[in-house]
Amino acid sequence: MEFDGIDGAVAARLRALGATQGRRGAVVHRAATTDPEQALNAAWDAIRAHALPPAATRRLIVLVAPPPGEPAAAATRAGFENLARTLSIEWARYGTRPVAILPDTGTGDEELAELVAFLLSRAGDYFSGCAFTLRSPTGPRRSPRSASRAPRRSRRARCRSG
Repeated sequence: MEFDGIDGAVAARLRALGATQGRRGAVVHRAATTDPEQALNAAWDAIRAHALPPAATRRLIVLVAPPPGEPAAAATRAGFENLARTLSIEWARYGTRPVAILPDTGTGDEELAELVAFLLSRAGDYFSGCAFTLRSPTGPRRSPRSASRAPRRSRRARCRSG
């Protein structure tokens, strides 16, 4: 399993969760820059060799976008989401499932690793072309109704597709 652009803490957590065992392979690419052009070119270079035959055998591709905060980061996040959606249609015939993870500013490596481990499981087979918005437990709430409620202490991942 290859973890391109992923630091050792996430890779170690994935191995501890058993993500390297079994019948699946994964390429996890984390954006090293918020510049949209550089980030998308680096993502494409990292994943294209692993997605097409003969390398593609039920391969999961995870694109981890930079956290929000800068205008360029927002464009990179949208680009990763669009790349995952487009490639899920183009590469479905090869059994390749690209997804994007859009972490919050406070999202930790453990939460990221747990989501990737879930996507590697049999239950994760149903997700392709999705963008998961991974919010930190203490991150800002974006719903206007949340001001009247106490903040939740659990992280949330939401898949947007189509």
